Amino acid sequence: MVIFVSLNEALRAGYQVEDRTEYGFLVRTRTDAGWARAMVVLRGGPER
Repeated sequence: MVIFVSLNEALRAGYQVEDRTEYGFLVRTRTDAGWARAMVVLRGGPER
């Protein structure tokens, strides 16, 4: 899974916000195969 460290980075990569999490955001982008998801983990998240 792709992990971004800022929301701006994810948005610049073509992702859109799907949901807010305890530590950041769940984002997604459309691909030929369907949706690709990624995480935006802001400071202090356990995913980092």
